[in-house]
Amino acid sequence: MLVQFIAVIFPYWPLLIVLALLSRLVRNKFNHGLNKYPGPLAAGFTDWWRFIDVYKRKPERTHIELHRKHGDIVRLGPNVLSFADPTAIKTIYGLNKGFTKVATHPLLNVRTYFSHTL
Repeated sequence: MLVQFIAVIFPYWPLLIVLALLSRLVRNKFNHGLNKYPGPLAAGFTDWWRFIDVYKRKPERTHIELHRKHGDIVRLGPNVLSFADPTAIKTIYGLNKGFTKVATHPLLNVRTYFSHTL
């Protein structure tokens, strides 16, 4: 049964790879709820444009230009937003503001780690 399935699918493997890649890009663009924020077109699909921008050693200039063009909140990647308004820091990082913080970060558990190893 599995051999028959593989025999049927094998001729179409390039198409399946392209479809998987396209579905991943579309999911990146629309599934995270950040598609309402403006930014470069490629930012919604992939982080590769940011990699190239950092590789060119000019991301700070790019961020400033994007904020001038799009406003205080700019989408820089599928899961990345950039905030230009300093008052947003208190809203995002303040206590009990509705944003989930990582509770299991290794640096937060240093005391627990050392107490168990001693």
